[in-house]
Amino acid sequence: MFINKKGKILDITVSACLITKNEEKHIFDCLKSIESCVDEIIIADTGSIDKTIEIAEKFGSKVFRSVWQDDFSFARNTAIDEATKRYILVIDADERLLNPEELKKTIELSNPSTGGWLINVESEAKREDGSIDKYTSGLLRLFVNHPSVRFSGIIHEQVLEPLLQAGFKLQQTNLKFNHLGYGHSPEQMKQKQERNLTLLHKSILKNPSDAYSIYQRAKTYLALKKLDEAENDILMALKIVNPNSAVKPQALNFGAVIAFQMSNYDLAIERGKASLKIIPNQSFANYILGDTYSQIGNFPDALDSYQRLEEAELIEDLTTRIVGDYHLPKEQLYFRKGKCLIGLKQFDAAFTEFEKGYKINNNDVGIIVGMANVAFFWKKFEEAKEFLLKARKIAPNKEEITIYLKQVDIALGKVKNISKTENIKTGGNGYKPLLTLSMIVKNEEQNLPDCLESVRGIADEIVIVDTGSSDRTKQIAQTYNAKIFDFEGVKDFAAARNEALKHSTGEWVLYLDADERLDESSKEIIRNLLMISNDEIGGYICTIESDHSQLNGSTERHRGGYPRIFRNYGFPKISFQGRVHEQITPSIFALGKSIHFSEIIIEHLGYNQSREVMESKIKRNYAMLIEHVQEEPLNAYAWYQLGQTLAQMKLIDEAEKTIRFALQLGNLSDSVYSSATSTLAQLVGNKKNFDECLYWADKSIEKAPGQVYAVHLKAYALLYLKRFEEAEQLFYEVLNRLRAKKGVPHSGFDIVIAEDIVIKGLNQAKEKKITDKI
Repeated sequence: MFINKKGKILDITVSACLITKNEEKHIFDCLKSIESCVDEIIIADTGSIDKTIEIAEKFGSKVFRSVWQDDFSFARNTAIDEATKRYILVIDADERLLNPEELKKTIELSNPSTGGWLINVESEAKREDGSIDKYTSGLLRLFVNHPSVRFSGIIHEQVLEPLLQAGFKLQQTNLKFNHLGYGHSPEQMKQKQERNLTLLHKSILKNPSDAYSIYQRAKTYLALKKLDEAENDILMALKIVNPNSAVKPQALNFGAVIAFQMSNYDLAIERGKASLKIIPNQSFANYILGDTYSQIGNFPDALDSYQRLEEAELIEDLTTRIVGDYHLPKEQLYFRKGKCLIGLKQFDAAFTEFEKGYKINNNDVGIIVGMANVAFFWKKFEEAKEFLLKARKIAPNKEEITIYLKQVDIALGKVKNISKTENIKTGGNGYKPLLTLSMIVKNEEQNLPDCLESVRGIADEIVIVDTGSSDRTKQIAQTYNAKIFDFEGVKDFAAARNEALKHSTGEWVLYLDADERLDESSKEIIRNLLMISNDEIGGYICTIESDHSQLNGSTERHRGGYPRIFRNYGFPKISFQGRVHEQITPSIFALGKSIHFSEIIIEHLGYNQSREVMESKIKRNYAMLIEHVQEEPLNAYAWYQLGQTLAQMKLIDEAEKTIRFALQLGNLSDSVYSSATSTLAQLVGNKKNFDECLYWADKSIEKAPGQVYAVHLKAYALLYLKRFEEAEQLFYEVLNRLRAKKGVPHSGFDIVIAEDIVIKGLNQAKEKKITDKI
């Protein structure tokens, strides 16, 4: 009996029902947590050979030995059939009721029509680095003892439908279980999943149209990392499920997780959005969308999804609880938001989010490393090191932290070695040339004469930094009255370029390589352009045209847009960045100046060389880029260039991962972002992942709508996706752009596609369209 505050005697009696087998490790704490709030304990034991029954009987439990039938519902119902009290509390041996004093109060204060109560089950899972993730789900574990309310399903047994069919309503509660069942070793978890898989096979064989069991088998395959099997089951479940069933949004959510793990990000987004249409106020779909958008570098949409997740957590939605939802730990939410804000270069806001997470869990390694990332961006290297040392203490086996610490130490060493005072180069003795040609060279006797001839009468000053020539390069330079400076032993293109800048006195600087030539048409316009330029203009983008010899013997025509002419503000006020594929753009923008397009064309011969020469250049660049990313692990441009080099080396998987990482860092300029996404589109397209190819091509086109290359990739993706009419239209568009190509490619680079390749795709689209209609 239960007496309420008014002295009324209520029939609030509870039977706790368990199924057990060899649970001596857990059973005591479980029963201890409920002994004060239940009136009897019923246990259906399916074959324990340890001390489980002995421990249970000390709590006065009624133990019924039951032969295991490969059926969890049978075992559950065996216990419930023996229950004599008005209400049933279902609990497992590896669970503990955290607030037993609330149990009967919850029932007392409920609406008379309520027959089921959702209990918040909190679970913990250990990550590989040793840190802990916490999850919460609402499960129907407390319900009225009614003869028609029994579990169904061999595994992942359910009691919801019979409860509702009996006319009872549901209610949310503040009751909490702590679930320890996911704290097993990886091998134990694998054995558990394989057992579940066997039972699910049996269930589906018995009822092949059971969408719920097929969905649960997909989840089990996912846990076992059998993604193809998981995807097949999700497709089947979504095909046969009742549109109004609670299974559909669950299947869509886990289908999105499967698609994400298969790198099919378009499909993951599609399924997540479809789930949200069914249940708008849920966390799980927003969590999936946030992680997917973040993975592909779409940080604005990722941040929006995480914000919606946070809002959903505040809404009490019974439908969401019934279906089941994923509750991301708050600190993990703040970590993800902080990561997005880093990608958006909002470092102050990012640090605020990391701090919020740190206050909740100061042992979360991801958050601590996130704070180190922000400190590194702020060039507060000592603070970054402090954070990383704390992270390493928590996760000593996480190799990435050790590598990052080394990189921070390198940065600290550089800071200490920088001179406090540096002389800034100015124009000199009153005469300031209009244009300086700035070059770095090594053994370029074959190329240098034609390069210097191309700027004769254009450049007022020639500054050449020689990095160790052993041929006639210097003598040739002297015949053009060049100022020559030696700079040997430094494997850093930016450092060499900056050495040339220190000696450049012109108002403007044009930088060329020895294998480049200023186009004849550009000679007529360059000086007039510079003389009439407004002060706010810091540089001009030139078109670089080059033939690229591929390692397979073919040749591609590339057109790139790069700021090769810039105003000389004096070193180090203006300087290059990047060990390989050095850039001047960040320095110009840091001064608050703009970069304009121009009609100046530079012909580059350096990529149309023998296989041996190309392989040598690629290996050189690879070694230098590896050093660069080790020194600046958050430099997205360096990672992007490393990805391009890996692709040239035919290390396709490594190239793809590296370019994805560059995009995730989120600090690429629009032109480089466009180049990176089009490269990624090609890489995934070559793997026949045409949905993702289409996605990345569209991303590239968003940033550079006037280009040819990404439009061509999109056309082929549509072709292989059998969207023939759309493909045909785009192939025509590619042909039109090829035939009318003018000006600087806004993508930072473009590839001139051979017309016969475009026409081949066009004809395939036409033929397949006709065949499809017939």
